Amino acid sequence: MSFPVASQSMSLSEHASSERFSLRAWTASHVVALNIISLALILCLVVGYIIQVNASISKGYQIRDLETTVDQLSALNEKIEIQSRKAQSLQHVASSVKMLGFVKSDMPEYLDLSQSSYVFAE
Repeated sequence: MSFPVASQSMSLSEHASSERFSLRAWTASHVVALNIISLALILCLVVGYIIQVNASISKGYQIRDLETTVDQLSALNEKIEIQSRKAQSLQHVASSVKMLGFVKSDMPEYLDLSQSSYVFAE
């Protein structure tokens, strides 16, 4: 009488060695398919790398254009500030007064708003 455990252990070890052999045999018989899969994977990685580099270069150009715009706006801001200072200067105000025909008042009269006053409608 044979024990089923002993016969099973023999068949398992034979089965494991046959799986290893079949994996090697499968790999050897499918070399072309594995090469094509490897090539496709490498091509996907290369395309992804090219897309990433292209996006980085594009962002670099955008940053450079924005820096140029910032420089131009800074220069324009300085010009406007200079014009504003010139317009607010005392000499400019004095010359504007003469051009507009204003005259200097000798004795100004101030209103006394502490007393109540009334206005009549017509």
